[in-house]
Amino acid sequence: MRWQDHVNCFETVLNRSKSCEIQPEYGAHIAIKECTKHDPLSEQTILGAPSYSIAFLEFLFHKAQGPYSSDFEWIAEIIRIHFHIYPELQNLINLNAADALANMVLNRRGKLKFLICDQIELGIILEWWVKFGLIPITAKNVFDAILSKPTIQDRLRREDPLLLLRLLDVFPEQSGSINPKNLSKESLIQAARTITHPPSERRYHQIYSAYVKAGGDLLSIIKKEEMRILPMQTRRNRFLAYLVKQYYHNTCQICSATGEDLKKPVEVHHIIPLSKQGEDCAHNMIVTCISHHRAIHDGIISLSTVKDTILINTPENTYFITQEL
Repeated sequence: MRWQDHVNCFETVLNRSKSCEIQPEYGAHIAIKECTKHDPLSEQTILGAPSYSIAFLEFLFHKAQGPYSSDFEWIAEIIRIHFHIYPELQNLINLNAADALANMVLNRRGKLKFLICDQIELGIILEWWVKFGLIPITAKNVFDAILSKPTIQDRLRREDPLLLLRLLDVFPEQSGSINPKNLSKESLIQAARTITHPPSERRYHQIYSAYVKAGGDLLSIIKKEEMRILPMQTRRNRFLAYLVKQYYHNTCQICSATGEDLKKPVEVHHIIPLSKQGEDCAHNMIVTCISHHRAIHDGIISLSTVKDTILINTPENTYFITQEL
């Protein structure tokens, strides 16, 4: 059976579970079974799992979207409970767990689909994977599953820019294997022709737009992301960097050029580098154009902070700007 045929029913069950009108455990189970009873396929089983339970699980994955989404945490908890009620589902998912996650990373169609746009989203989902009672999967397992897919190796050899950009966002630790020529993101975006930003930034924009549409303001979203506990071995929150760029209107804080003026994306630099124990927080970030970012890394421009002020030293001048965040 298809979850799409029972959206209204499943939405009602999910919302009633959220508001505690029904118990997320067995109350939801009874409600799902009741509202799908007229579907002739509802009582069919796959490896012991009733079709209605599979359909509801697929619906939950669809609704949760990904870890950056505002509803992810509480829907993930409903998913955890659902797996507890139907342990047969765990056996079903465990058959091809790494492959299922690989398809999510590649944004391929699949019955179970979280949105995974970067290393943080994958890391959080892998943590939830264990909470769901599923076989633990590592990022390397997922990466290997991607490499084992037909055509992927060929696309890597051809330096398919869209594939490289997606994999670099999710598996930066595998950059040597993904991008042995160390092609810049800028050159990959230009080669892709059909996009102006990496796939991850398109997702960030969708999430940000959804927050704003729901009445959220940019500062509160930034503060929320600063409080996010990052998965192990992840030090950089790229969604937070995206939000900081939005706050400064995608404008270089050194020269005031915008990404639109330059026809190139602006970037975020950590004033105190992460490698020197700098914090991954908005207060430690400065938005720069690509040229000035490169100049900072080359030592031509130096940065330091005094309270809420950034001191910028260039060969021509020394000046201050106010750090607003």
